[in-house]
Amino acid sequence: MNPMTDKKTTPKPASSPKKTTPKKAPIAATKAEFSAEIQALTRALESTGLDDFMSLLRNPRKLLFWNFGLGVVRGLGVVIGMTVVVASIVWILTQLVDFPLIGQYFEELLNLLKSSAPQSMIPSLG
Repeated sequence: MNPMTDKKTTPKPASSPKKTTPKKAPIAATKAEFSAEIQALTRALESTGLDDFMSLLRNPRKLLFWNFGLGVVRGLGVVIGMTVVVASIVWILTQLVDFPLIGQYFEELLNLLKSSAPQSMIPSLG
């Protein structure tokens, strides 16, 4: 008989979490207070523009028009942004060609870019 295995352990009762009741919002005491609260809530909802959004959802043709227009604008933004980024990278590469040691690698990269793009897009080495 092993005293370590023969011991009966009684499980400890699980402690129950304390139940808290949520705080209730104060109730309007009079009809006038209730009416004022309803009017304040109505003004808050009107200021969100939810009615404009709901009218847009009810009119699929208008929703498609807005989505198409926003897509065109986003596409133009991406094109213009990428043009600026690529032009900046190419300009930096043309400036780095004159560096000793690493200039030849940048020159090879620049020649690769020149061969794959129209001549008018890449500035000439001067």
